[in-house]
Amino acid sequence: LDRTIITFTDITPLAEERRILRIRAATDALTGIANRAELAEALDRECNRTSRHADNLCAIMFDIDHFKVVNDTYGHPAGDVVLTTLTHLVSRHVRDHDTFGRYGGEEFLLITPQTGVDEARQLAERLRSEIENHSFPAIGQVTCSFGVTANRPDDTPDTLIARADTALYDAKEAGRNCVVVR
Repeated sequence: LDRTIITFTDITPLAEERRILRIRAATDALTGIANRAELAEALDRECNRTSRHADNLCAIMFDIDHFKVVNDTYGHPAGDVVLTTLTHLVSRHVRDHDTFGRYGGEEFLLITPQTGVDEARQLAERLRSEIENHSFPAIGQVTCSFGVTANRPDDTPDTLIARADTALYDAKEAGRNCVVVR
């Protein structure tokens, strides 16, 4: 008489734990948007796709002007509210195939595939204006400076980011609360 023993293990909890870990690895804990690691992966993926298909790709880097003053004056919890509120404002303008994330501290990156530089500049200007005209809880007004750039034939993710960062720095030097294209 042959005997077979079959055992089953419910892996549902393990699969759910794995899903949650994947989300945590790619998401900024405070804002719920992409974190820097996820931004790097998305930018790498989009740069590769763009070079294969000769398509447009833009990067919009921006940060909150004088954010240290917000934290020093109102405290870090108020600064966190500014970051999360700003994230919600910007997220309303992000398309499904864009990637929006927190690059670091109060600095954000918006990766916009299939977008020309003029369209990216207009988007950055809309975002700049909406942020400037929004009243943040307990703080009031804040402004942001924006750097915009479009991909070039020999770009790598690093060169694209470096140019967007330089444009952001140029916006700061130009007096803040403005958009600079490079």
